[in-house]
Amino acid sequence: MNNGMDSSCRIVRLNSEVMVKLLMTENNIMLLNNRKIAILFTSLLLSIVSINSYGQTPVVSCPATFSDEHGTYRLINVRLFDGPICKKVELMPEFKKEKVIWILDTRMDPSLVCLYNGTSHYIVLDAKGATSCEKKGVSVQAECMQ
Repeated sequence: MNNGMDSSCRIVRLNSEVMVKLLMTENNIMLLNNRKIAILFTSLLLSIVSINSYGQTPVVSCPATFSDEHGTYRLINVRLFDGPICKKVELMPEFKKEKVIWILDTRMDPSLVCLYNGTSHYIVLDAKGATSCEKKGVSVQAECMQ
């Protein structure tokens, strides 16, 4: 006997201490994992928020095709005017690698003109409130964003 305990008590006491240490270690690992999960979740949430704040909301976009009684025509080009197209104040774009971009001032009243292959008809869209417009792609896509 040692300190009033027999060897079987001491083994039980050692086992209890080992179990407590194991439980404490396991809880620390779980806390660390929970902390890591919380950090990863927060990072993901902040990334999504920053991506969404960077993304622009479309104001208007040209339909990919235009149809009338004679046929269906695909979008081939766009033009952008400040105000009604009858005033003929066409805006000049910036040419980037794969797209054409117009940066707009808040005082502008842009009109997006969608031109279609094989017809003289066109669609005019009021893009009031847009801060930029762009045309991109081999199969032309055009939109104005806020």
